[in-house]
Order: sequence, then C-alpha cells, then structure tokens
Amino acid sequence: MKKLVIFLLMVVIAGLTGCSVEQIGNSSGVGVMFNGEPAIFDSSVVYMGTVVGRVLSREWGNGVTRVSIALDGQYEALKKNSLAVVVKNGRMHLTLLSGYGDPLPPGRCISGFENTASYRWFKFRHLINNVTMSADRRAQHLLARSGLAG
Repeated sequence: MKKLVIFLLMVVIAGLTGCSVEQIGNSSGVGVMFNGEPAIFDSSVVYMGTVVGRVLSREWGNGVTRVSIALDGQYEALKKNSLAVVVKNGRMHLTLLSGYGDPLPPGRCISGFENTASYRWFKFRHLINNVTMSADRRAQHLLARSGLAG
C-alpha cells in the first residue's frame, strides 16, 4: 500500500511540474517514401535552415524505405501535397515543389529523394508536367511497391 501511495504521489508531482511522456506512435507523422536506402545519419528534419521536426521511425521493404517524420506544432502548415524531402549530408531537408498545395490527407505519403542530384533530375524530367502531381504519384507508387501500407 505504501508503494502505491508513493507511486501516485510521484505521478501527481510529475504532472504538476509539466513532465509528460511522448508517444512513439504519433499519428500526426508524415510518411516519406524513398526508392532505395537513404543515408540518414541525423534524426532532425530541416526546413530553410531551421530544425522543424524529427524522424520517428524507418521501415524497409521491397527496395523501398519509408521514413516517418513528425513536424513541430508551429510547422504543421507545411504538411501539403507539394512537400518533398531531400537528403543532404545525412539530414532530411524539406522542400516545396511549388508555392502552393493542398493539405496532406491523413495516411498519405510524400516523395523523398536520396540526394540533390536525384531531386534535380526528377524536377527536370517533370518540367512540363505538374511536378506536384508527379511527386504524389511517385510516393503512392513506392508505397504500394513496398508493401508497408496500412
């Protein structure tokens, strides 16, 4: 009984001081689909030189890697279908394919590129077409190929 009272007292004190337990399976995460295995060494996610989030998890299947990222609260507005990720120097960098975009539906993935050259080549190939729609189709194709959907 004494141990239970001490445990409850510690939980109350932790709650009053603002301590919280962060959930690992954050449902607000965004799936980033890579064709192959990206060389990611840092768990932070960067946008325009500012750390805006972190890597939650990493899954691999059928030659495709799915990396789940979580964006900090003030950067939630970046979750659009025009968002892509480019890996530079082992760190994930967010980039916008166009200046506008629709909010990303729940469970939808975005395209990730293993390096700057693959990103530039993708943009060059889809110069005439809508690059945002092409990136969305690419991400959904990689998701289906990976077998990680669900």
